[in-house]
Amino acid sequence: MAGVELDDRGYVKVNERLETSASDVWAIGECAGSPQFTHVSFDDFRIIRDNLAGGKRTTRDRLVPHCMFTDPPLSRVGLNEGEAQRQGIAVRVAKLPMSAVLRTRTIDEAHGFMKVLVGARNDRILGFTMIGPEAGEVMAAVQTAILAGMPYTCLRDAILAHPTMAEGLGSLFSNVPSPPAH
Repeated sequence: MAGVELDDRGYVKVNERLETSASDVWAIGECAGSPQFTHVSFDDFRIIRDNLAGGKRTTRDRLVPHCMFTDPPLSRVGLNEGEAQRQGIAVRVAKLPMSAVLRTRTIDEAHGFMKVLVGARNDRILGFTMIGPEAGEVMAAVQTAILAGMPYTCLRDAILAHPTMAEGLGSLFSNVPSPPAH
């Protein structure tokens, strides 16, 4: 054996830098227990590449988008309601049926919804889920806002091209409830 340990789930045991228990052996993607998406495996590659060149990259706190290319597609980034509750994070939730997005009328595909989680006492976007046409593309816009630390009000107040699926973000974020009174 090469001295590479497995974790209790049978994956190669790695640290945050994707180093294994064996010297100079790294693991990437599904074998290292990373989420089973091509885009995550590619990010694992970039982490290892940069670390081999002397960098200090890790998998800690990376924002992993989830996409299922079903019909209609499903996408999610950040927390969902169950995860927020388990972590004791208070949230405000807004939901919008896809039928309220004008673009769905032009393509006759109005099934699904958008949902966002915003911090209960701040305007930070904590998570987004969408099932509907172009869900992965719309989710990428919200992921970018999360990564930039933008408050939800930036997307709520943005002028978004019409008619697009992303235009629905303005309506969705307009549905975020006011923060609770102290």
